[in-house]
Amino acid sequence: MKYYVSVDMEGIAGVVLREQLLRGEPLYEEARRLLTLEANAVTEALLEAGASRVVVKDAHGSGFNFIPELLHPGAEYVMGATRVERRFPGIDSTFDGVLLIGYHAMGGTMEAVRDHTMTSQGWQSLRLNGRPIGEIGLDALWFGMYGVPVVFVSGDDKTCKEAQAELPGVATYATKTATGRHAALLKAPQRVRAELKEAVAAAVRQPVKPAPLRLPGPYELTIRFLHTEQADARRFDGERAVRTDGVTGVYRGDDLIELLAMAF
Repeated sequence: MKYYVSVDMEGIAGVVLREQLLRGEPLYEEARRLLTLEANAVTEALLEAGASRVVVKDAHGSGFNFIPELLHPGAEYVMGATRVERRFPGIDSTFDGVLLIGYHAMGGTMEAVRDHTMTSQGWQSLRLNGRPIGEIGLDALWFGMYGVPVVFVSGDDKTCKEAQAELPGVATYATKTATGRHAALLKAPQRVRAELKEAVAAAVRQPVKPAPLRLPGPYELTIRFLHTEQADARRFDGERAVRTDGVTGVYRGDDLIELLAMAF
């Protein structure tokens, strides 16, 4: 068995504040340790369940948040900035499943910890073919292009609810109960890591896995920016990329990855 693990930071146990998420902030070093240990717990669970290969991607911000010296030796790691069109290096159709760890709810979700879609500094929300979508759905579609299903998602309770709505049959685990953008009812990180191992093991041992998420084109990607100046800085050709109001851009085409690259 081969598994790809994408790890974000907002949904990690113990993380609720902006200051924990940004390099240079006083609480960041503690948060990246929590991130690394939680990723290790998932890796250990997969290996104990019989995985022959585990690839773990640092999917938060700069892509360099794990503490290398503390990483579990049984996995391979994708770290550093990756272009949108190569968001998940190493993925191919031979993987049995994907786990999205420490993810967050889409931008605009009420009482979710650090809700956003792709960027908390540039986009309010995103719609694909008229439907709201967040990083869970986008990443699941990405992996679905390779025929690989998302089998497990962890994050706050709003994240888990979104995953269950977007990915029928997916297993989830809530690391916290969100009560606001920077507030939550927390479980102790040590407890979360122990429970997460059990939840991951149960998910990958299920005889029936969720189906890969697929959505045939053509696509219409609608982005609502935070400010007009962010839209001002984009190039709109009036055909494939159209600005419909001060803060909204619409991108159209047959290749979803190409559209995302255009949007960024």
